[in-house]
Amino acid sequence: MRTSTFNYIKDILADYYKTDEYIKQREDELRYPHRESDLNGDIKGTKASYDNQVNLMITIEQDRRLASLERNKRIVSDLLSETDEETATIIEELYLKKCPRFTLQGLIDNELIFCSRRTASNLRTKFFEEMAKELNLEI
Repeated sequence: MRTSTFNYIKDILADYYKTDEYIKQREDELRYPHRESDLNGDIKGTKASYDNQVNLMITIEQDRRLASLERNKRIVSDLLSETDEETATIIEELYLKKCPRFTLQGLIDNELIFCSRRTASNLRTKFFEEMAKELNLEI
């Protein structure tokens, strides 16, 4: 797997629990756009409308960033629900936690997973490859 793909998936997993907050923040940005005050608003002119944000308003359904956040959250939750307990533990402990306490070897040594290091590494790689397929990324 390409390093850039691996790191991209790792970043998506790290933001998994914050995704709902990001979605809400983006929806608020779309509903209540920032408007700069017009210092020259009292000057008489051609009465042209300079409010570009109203003209270029993006609906929530059409916003790409919002759609990709929702897609990423859906893909991660679907894959986590479909995987076995060992893989879910590996992904949860190594990538989803804000401050991970264990390494892959630490999970094995503390008996949180019951497999060899090679098997654990293969499980992690298989999960990342499935996620890359779902995201349509190069492996």
